[in-house]
Amino acid sequence: MPQAKDKAFFLDAIQKLRTCTPEQKPLWGSMSPQHMVEHVVGSWRISNGRARVPAMLSGEELEKRRLFLFSDKEYKQNIANPIFAKGEPPLRKPSLDVAIDQLEDEMNAFFEYHEAHPDAIETHPVFGDLDFDGWMLFQTKHMGHHMRQFGLL
Repeated sequence: MPQAKDKAFFLDAIQKLRTCTPEQKPLWGSMSPQHMVEHVVGSWRISNGRARVPAMLSGEELEKRRLFLFSDKEYKQNIANPIFAKGEPPLRKPSLDVAIDQLEDEMNAFFEYHEAHPDAIETHPVFGDLDFDGWMLFQTKHMGHHMRQFGLL
């Protein structure tokens, strides 16, 4: 797994995503490349302070999830996302390229935000309050999972 503080991993991820075609099939799961990119945009928007969501978990369940996050374990293939229980949501962007452009913008905003606010804490709906290092770890695991899903890692 890439190092959690490796900004180069994310810059490389953008370049690799740009090699995807809209029709590309995942190695597992049912998301299209654009669904996947729009999905990960959401977590970047939360991590950079542009969107806020409440924590969905607390107590033992939150601690269990945080133990996973702060471990060396990767996300499993076909992990169920409750947001997609009724199928993928409608696409929000007119194309995969536009979605990747937004992802790149959200990533840049993340690094700028945390540089300007080094003590910032933003709440992840499943993992609770995360600082810069916690978000870097989450984003590395999350992006790595979806990059592997499309054979890009």
